[in-house]
Amino acid sequence: MDYLEMIRAVPAHRTALIEDSNCYTYGSIVRDADEIRHQSDLLDPGLEWIDEASVYGQLIRFLAYSGTNKVPVIISRETTRRPIPGSPVPSTACMGVLTSGTTGVPKIWFRTFESWHSFFPTQNHIFGINSSSRMLVHGSLAFTGNLNMYLSLMSEGASAITCSPVYPPAWNQAMVDYQANGVYLIPSKLRLLARTASGCNPYIKTIVSGSQSLGLGDIRLLRTAYPNNQCTLYYGASELSFVSFIRDSQMNDDPACVGLPFPGINIMIKNNEISVDTPYRALGLPTPCSVGDMGYTGADGYLYLLGRKNNVYNIHGRKISASLIEHALMALDEVDEAAVTLEHGALTAYVVLNPQSEGTPAYCLLMEQLKQRLNPYELPRRIIYTKELPKNSSGKPVPSLLSAADPH
Repeated sequence: MDYLEMIRAVPAHRTALIEDSNCYTYGSIVRDADEIRHQSDLLDPGLEWIDEASVYGQLIRFLAYSGTNKVPVIISRETTRRPIPGSPVPSTACMGVLTSGTTGVPKIWFRTFESWHSFFPTQNHIFGINSSSRMLVHGSLAFTGNLNMYLSLMSEGASAITCSPVYPPAWNQAMVDYQANGVYLIPSKLRLLARTASGCNPYIKTIVSGSQSLGLGDIRLLRTAYPNNQCTLYYGASELSFVSFIRDSQMNDDPACVGLPFPGINIMIKNNEISVDTPYRALGLPTPCSVGDMGYTGADGYLYLLGRKNNVYNIHGRKISASLIEHALMALDEVDEAAVTLEHGALTAYVVLNPQSEGTPAYCLLMEQLKQRLNPYELPRRIIYTKELPKNSSGKPVPSLLSAADPH
């Protein structure tokens, strides 16, 4: 069994993908993937790098090579250096997936078909995905979350809707034109989507998001634009797949809260480092396994995520989580996005303001609000306003590029 065979089992006439007004059925995807597979030299095993511009181009090539001697790896066209596998390609691998690469060149991990496919029924049930789903998704399949979402939708015979431009009004229009009933976007894109909605869309029933924090202010914004939606935020990693999730109705004032484990997943915390016991991990990983994320279990039993270990700074003998400060900033009405880094021994916060806030808030105003949420030693020394944060193809801020966002 491979992903092409999975899709071949879906009735050929059903719509699989709508990209920039082009409609592709399951039958056309199978036909085009078969053609690539038949024309390719599949005898020589190895990696098959895919950097097509369109989602459809990425998808059919992935399907053509997955399950053969060639192991497909989809990479962003922005990638300047291809990652080098740390070990030989396992014989059981059906694909390679990349980490987000926030700290440098992305790492490549290999997966079996079963490591994702066997979990699709569970995740689809939790996310409210079925054969009638028509989900808006945006971005390259190089982002592991997008690739997983497309394949999980297609395991149900559902439809994905996407637009290539980064233009949220076009996303909202596509949702209306093609009768979308669900959305899968990272939080920063969700905010843009909701703010550019021309009116309320009552047909959106499920919203799925991950990779960044989501607060109660965001939930209120989404509820205004899509009043009948249920939003689910998940925490996961390319190496581990899905780890925990939380519904909008369960969220509290702390955007670090990422809920309870998915069924079949066990979470352990030692010295504030999160380890995960999961049968859905990438090949070669031990169990339990840590990807370097820090966190704790709250009194409510929920998991709270404090960010990567390399994003926790030791300043004057105190360990300070940059993610904790970012969460405090993004809990403020005036702030849309935030990223914190250590520069010259002091904390600097880069802030994108909420476009709906009036004027630029004074530094002292933000600091007074932060003092109510943070310890004195956690307060940033500088707050720099910027129009946008530099991000990678997964939509995550790149700390090494933050100083370039300083207008001074």
